[in-house]
Amino acid sequence: MPGGSTSSSWLTAVPVGEQTLTGVNFSTLGTVTTFSWLSSDQRGRGLGREMREVVLHLAFDGLGAREASSDAFVDNGGSNGISRRLGYEPNGFDWATRLGEPALLNRWRLTRGTWEPRRRDDIQRDNIEACHALLPLS
Repeated sequence: MPGGSTSSSWLTAVPVGEQTLTGVNFSTLGTVTTFSWLSSDQRGRGLGREMREVVLHLAFDGLGAREASSDAFVDNGGSNGISRRLGYEPNGFDWATRLGEPALLNRWRLTRGTWEPRRRDDIQRDNIEACHALLPLS
C-alpha cells in the first residue's frame, strides 16, 4: 500500500478486495457508512478487520465523523463478527437482494464515543488536509 506500510497484507500488487466510506449529507449529519468486500481466499486472516479499522480511523479521526454504520447479511459471520469486536451496536434489520432473492441484513451502528477508547494508535494518516479541501465537510 502506498505510504510505506509494512503489513504483509499489502506486499502484493494484486487487488484482494474493496473498502468504501460514504457520507451522504456529511456536513449536516456527520455520519458515514462503510462497505467492504474481500476475496474469499483472503478471508479469515484479519484483513477485513484491518480494512474496517483503517477506514473508521479516517472517518472519526481524519474527517470528524460522529457515527458510522454498516450492515451485513445475517449469515455473514465474518462481517458481523468484525462489527461486534469493533464495538458496533445492533441497529435493526433491513432487506436486500442476494442472487436475485430477498435476504435479511443486520444493521450496525458505532458512535465516536464508543470508537474512541478502542481506537488503534498505530494507524497513520498523511495529508488529510488535501481531502478536507476537496470534500464538503462543513
